Amino acid sequence: MSYDVTIVIPTFNAEKYIADTLASVKNQTFNGNLEILVIDDCSTDNTIELIEEFGALNDGLYMRLLRQEKNMKQGTARNRGIREAQGNYIFFLDADDFIDSNTIEAMVKKADSENCDFVICDWSYYYEDEGMVYVNNEDFLFNNMLFGKDIEALLKANTYFTVNKLYRKSFLESNNISYGEGYIYEDFEFYIQVAQHGKVVGIVHNPFYKVRVNEFSTTKTNSKGSLHVDSLLQAIQNTLNKFSPRDEYSFYHVYKYLIRKTLQYLDQRAPRKYKRMALRKVLTLLNQRKIDYTVPRKVVPLYHFLFRRRYVQNSSTSKILFIWYLYSKRMLNPIFSKVLKVKWFIFDSKIGKNIRRRKRKKRIDNYYKQPIKKERILFLGFDYRYTGNSKYLFDFMKNYSDLEVLFVTKDTNVPKANRVTPRSLRFYKYLAQSNIVIFESWVPLAFNKREGTTWIQLWHGTPFKKLFFDSHEYYISSYNRNHKKNKQRDIRRWDYLLSDSVGGSEKLSSAFAYDKEKILDYGYPRVQWLIDNKDNIHLKREIKEMLSIPNEKKVILYAPTWRDYNYKSKNPDLEYLANVDLLQQKLSDDYVILYKEHSMGIKHNNNKNIIIPDEEIETQKLILASDILISDYSSIIFDGMAINVPFYLYINDLNMYQKARGVYEDMESLLSAFSVDNESELISKIKDMEEEYPKEQYEVVKNLFANNSKLNSNQILKDKIMSIVTTSSN
Repeated sequence: MSYDVTIVIPTFNAEKYIADTLASVKNQTFNGNLEILVIDDCSTDNTIELIEEFGALNDGLYMRLLRQEKNMKQGTARNRGIREAQGNYIFFLDADDFIDSNTIEAMVKKADSENCDFVICDWSYYYEDEGMVYVNNEDFLFNNMLFGKDIEALLKANTYFTVNKLYRKSFLESNNISYGEGYIYEDFEFYIQVAQHGKVVGIVHNPFYKVRVNEFSTTKTNSKGSLHVDSLLQAIQNTLNKFSPRDEYSFYHVYKYLIRKTLQYLDQRAPRKYKRMALRKVLTLLNQRKIDYTVPRKVVPLYHFLFRRRYVQNSSTSKILFIWYLYSKRMLNPIFSKVLKVKWFIFDSKIGKNIRRRKRKKRIDNYYKQPIKKERILFLGFDYRYTGNSKYLFDFMKNYSDLEVLFVTKDTNVPKANRVTPRSLRFYKYLAQSNIVIFESWVPLAFNKREGTTWIQLWHGTPFKKLFFDSHEYYISSYNRNHKKNKQRDIRRWDYLLSDSVGGSEKLSSAFAYDKEKILDYGYPRVQWLIDNKDNIHLKREIKEMLSIPNEKKVILYAPTWRDYNYKSKNPDLEYLANVDLLQQKLSDDYVILYKEHSMGIKHNNNKNIIIPDEEIETQKLILASDILISDYSSIIFDGMAINVPFYLYINDLNMYQKARGVYEDMESLLSAFSVDNESELISKIKDMEEEYPKEQYEVVKNLFANNSKLNSNQILKDKIMSIVTTSSN
C-alpha cells in the first residue's frame, strides 16, 4: 500500500510524553493515508509498552514499530526512517513534541499545490505551566514561498530545526540528504543540505509544531563529560564537508550560527575545562574551510566584533570569549553604542522627570498589592473608543446594581461615574483591582495582568481576510520583526475569546493558535443591537435625518477597509477604491451612497447623494439605515447579514492583497458569487438586484458565519461574567 505521508518518530526513553505525541498524530484532520513509523533507539523504560498499547487501542492507524539493535542516537533512527518510509512525504516528529490537528493537511495542501521540495510550518515552545510561547522573528517567515538560492535565507535562522518541515521523499533521496549518525547535533548537516539543495519551498505561517521544553532531553543532560563537545565538533566537521552554498552571504550565516551555538553549548552543556580548547578547534575547522567570505555591513554588535573585526577569521580565542562574556551579561550593546556615556550626560537635566517616573511606578506597583474587587468590571474598548462590541456590552451591563462597570475612554457619552481616563493613575488602579477586564483588540504589554483576574477578548469581526498566524502579514512583519512574537505574548493573557459563530470560532482558533475550549461563540453584542433594532422604523428615520438622507431614498453603504500594503506608506496606493462619483452618476437619483472612508481622507466631487458620515457616528447605525452594503475584505458584511442586508464585494486588488495578507480560501469560494472587480459590473448588479441576487448562497454564508444572530449575546455574556464573579475567591 502507498501512503501520502510518513511521520517518523525516533524514541529513546520517551515514556513521559510518547502517548501525547502519538495522539497528536492520530488526531490529524488529513484525509489521505498516513503511515506512522516509530523507531526506538534501545529504550530502557516503558516506551515500547506504551507504543504497543497505543497501537492496540487504535488499530485504524497504520503504525510500525522498528527497534534499533544498539543505541546510535536520533540521526541513525531518522535515516532509517527515510529508507523505510512508504509515504510520498516525510515528516519528522520528536518523541516529546506534538503537532496541531490540521498540521499535515495544511502542509500537504501547500506542497501539492506548489510542487514543493519541502514545506515549513512555524513552531513554538510549549511549557507545562505556561502553554504555548512563541519566540520567532525570522524574516523568511514573512513570505509564502521561497525559490532557488533565496531558500538559503533559512540559514539566517536562530534555530536549525529539521522537525517542523514536510519533505518530499524523492527530494531527500535524489540529493542524498541525511542526518549525522552516532552523535547529537546531528541535524546541523541535514538542515544545511535541504537549504542549499531546495528549489521550491512553501511556508505555512501557523505555529503548528510544538517543541516541548523537556529538561530531560538528550541535549540537556550528560553535561559533566565530553559528550557535547565531541558531538559538536563532529557535527561541525560533517556539516562543513557537505556545505556548498549558492548565496554569497551563506557562509557568514552558517558560521555565525555555528559560533553562537558553540559558545552557548560550552556555557550550558560542558565542563568549563573544555571551553577554550573546544572553541579553538571549532575556529580551526571554520577557517580551514573558508576564511574570506562576505559579511553584511550592518550587523548587531556581537557579530560586528566577531566577523567585521575578524575575531573569528583571525582565530582570536581570548577576544571572542571576552566579547561573549560582555554579550551574555548584556553589557555589549550599551558599550558598543556608547549609551552609558550619553545616559550620564543627560541624567542631570532629567533628574526631576526620573524621580517622578519612579514615584509613579511605585504607586502603580502598590495597586497590585491591594485586594481585587470581585464585582469590578473594566472595559478597555477598541483603542479607548466607545464603540463596537465593548460599547454595546457595556451599555447592557452598566445599570446592573450588583456590578461596578467602568469604561476606559475620554468619550463624554460614557457617564462620568463610569468613565476612566486612559493611562491615568486611576486607570492603573482599576486595571490592577478589577476582577474582569474586557477589551476588543490588542492590549499593550505594559499593562500587567493581575494573577487571579479574568481577561476577555471580544475581538471585532469575523475574518474573511487572513489573520495573524494564518497570514504571513508581509508588510507589518517586515517593518517589525517582533510583531507576532509580541502579540502572542498578549494572546497568552486572554482567558476567553468571543466569536459570532461556529465558523468564526474555527477561523479565530487557527489565526491566534488559541484553545477552542476557551472560545465563546455567543455572538457579538454589536450585532445583537442590530437585531434588536431591525424593525425600529423610528430609529432608522432618525439616523437618516441625522445624515440628511431623504427617507424615501435607498441607501448604499460603501465601507472599504484598510490595506496592509499601505502600512507606513507616505503615498498610499488607493487604486483599490471604487469610484463613488461614477457609481452615483450611473445609478438613479433614488440612491444615496454613504461613504465610510476608514480614515483615508478621500476626495470626490461635491454631490448631495454622496455622504461621508462623521467618524463619531457608530458603524452599526450606518448598517441599520442601509439597504445595500458594499465592502471588500471587511467583516461588516457579516453584521449586515444578521438583519438581512444584501451586499456585494468590490475587489480589484486580490493579487496585491494576497501578497500582503491573503484571504481564507474557503471564504473566497463562498463569497465569489458576490464579488466584482470593476464599477460597470457592480452598477449592473445593483440595478438587477431584485431579479439576479444570489439569495441561496447568501443563506449558506449566513448560516455558517452569522448563525448565532438570534441568540441574546448580551445576556449570555452577562451570565458568563456573573459566573466568574461568583466563583472568584476574595
